Amino acid sequence: MTEKLKKLAAKYQAFIDWWKDYAKVLLLSYTRISRDNVSILASGMVYSTLISIIPCIAFLFAFFSAFGVLQTVIDMLTAFLVDTLGDQSGHEIISVLEALTGNALSLGVFGVISFLITSILLINRVYTVINRIFRTQPRSSTLKRFTTFLTLLIIAVLVIIFFIALQSRVEELLSNINRENRFASASSTFWDIIIAVALLWAGLFSIIFLLPNAKIKFSSAAVGSSTGVVAILIATEVFKRMIVGSVNYSIIYGSLASLLFMLIYFYLFWYIIMVSAEITYVHQFRPDKGLIKGRPESPLSQISEGVNLLLLVADKYSSGEGATTEKELIRKLAVPSSKLYGYINCLEDGGIIMAVNTQRSAFVPAKPLDKIYLKEVLHILYGSERKDREDILTMGEAVAQEMEDKGIKGLEDISIENLMERL
Repeated sequence: MTEKLKKLAAKYQAFIDWWKDYAKVLLLSYTRISRDNVSILASGMVYSTLISIIPCIAFLFAFFSAFGVLQTVIDMLTAFLVDTLGDQSGHEIISVLEALTGNALSLGVFGVISFLITSILLINRVYTVINRIFRTQPRSSTLKRFTTFLTLLIIAVLVIIFFIALQSRVEELLSNINRENRFASASSTFWDIIIAVALLWAGLFSIIFLLPNAKIKFSSAAVGSSTGVVAILIATEVFKRMIVGSVNYSIIYGSLASLLFMLIYFYLFWYIIMVSAEITYVHQFRPDKGLIKGRPESPLSQISEGVNLLLLVADKYSSGEGATTEKELIRKLAVPSSKLYGYINCLEDGGIIMAVNTQRSAFVPAKPLDKIYLKEVLHILYGSERKDREDILTMGEAVAQEMEDKGIKGLEDISIENLMERL
């Protein structure tokens, strides 16, 4: 009995530790959302979706029609839009989509091929944004990208067809089993929800696991996609309740209210996907302060490369050439991108440099060069932690503190502008 209690206590402790770690991941992800401009990235995806949605749906409709499941897909899409946006808005959007895609499909094979290219461009946009969150460079080969995205698109369509067939089979089985059972309808609805959630999870997991140009752990992708699915379900339910209470919008905007609701939902959807990618990144790579301070490089390397990075940014800005890009920094410093991001994050958090574009790939000084003191920069790069004399408990701490005091003392009044003058 004692052995069983110990095993149970160990499992319980592991369960508690997992949730504590998950809470830390969520907290760190929250701090990175504004830094990575997730809201702006989501807004950009709404714009791309609005441009690409008709060609994408037209291509998918042509594919589904070839497999004989087009009407089933339309019925499912109608049910979702009516349930999410309300009866009037849902039917208005479906009627517009059917009319536009019908006109598009009348263009024939050439039209379908152009729709396929537009769909791949949308996937490429998602690919670029996801890689930006994961701090990786997209693959440079255009042909390889095209074939990869085409393969993913075809696989996604086949998976949807499989789930539709599975849903039909489940409904048939439930109908046969519960023909005389008053709970047959409830069972069918339950399985519809399960299949829809599974399809959503598979799609989100595929985006997070397959699109980044990096090796993503299955567990990290599962954590991010599971969090995203729960968030999408909650957001959808809240959104539905908001739509019910927003009758005035339909009165004011008329048919345009349907478009407004759809754009808002698109924004929520892409925002949650971006946040899910952030959670996956943080869960796997743990880019927190502790890891930055604990880099395996020597203090000499940390300080020299960090200061050189800052001087490159300051030199280009002071000469009137504008911001310095990541590619320029990687090329001139000859450091890996993963190490470069560590220095950039440190200097950004310390208010020394700041990004000037939504992709966070170009930087300028965050304040005048004569107000950026070398002492401040060294504290940020070296990760020094000031302690009062009474808090120093060991000889090692005393030696480290003495070295910091003596080493930085001669740099008290030197600013980055002074260094620039000596170049």
